[in-house]
Amino acid sequence: MKYADLLAKSSIVPKNYQNRAGDILVAIQMGGELGLKPMQSLQNISVINGKPALWGDSMLALVSNHAEFENIEEYFENGNAVCIIKRRNRSPCRREYTIDMAKKAGLWNKPGVWQNYPERMLQMRARGFALRDTFADALCG
Repeated sequence: MKYADLLAKSSIVPKNYQNRAGDILVAIQMGGELGLKPMQSLQNISVINGKPALWGDSMLALVSNHAEFENIEEYFENGNAVCIIKRRNRSPCRREYTIDMAKKAGLWNKPGVWQNYPERMLQMRARGFALRDTFADALCG
């Protein structure tokens, strides 16, 4: 806890962890269970609606190192983001994320980085669903 407290007082941890030693402790613990080092955990785990969650490219990094990972394919089709994940000895898992889905989830007009990079948001959502559905074991369910 002392380590987490020192990190929480630092200005080089992500802003959402500053002055939040408890959140830092949870992120480091969760990251450790996934095989991440403490600073990797703080950079790649975010508390979203009170739950720690992997975000960005960290899920893909963990899955790509899994012994059963075979392939990933990502593209846009009619404006929708598509992600296909292939795990050895299983059928490919195809997930897509649409603008309508983003609107229904309240993400399309939500202020923040997605306003500047809407295609990236669609891509990350499709990827996240495909990775979680195919490699729940690697991502701690």
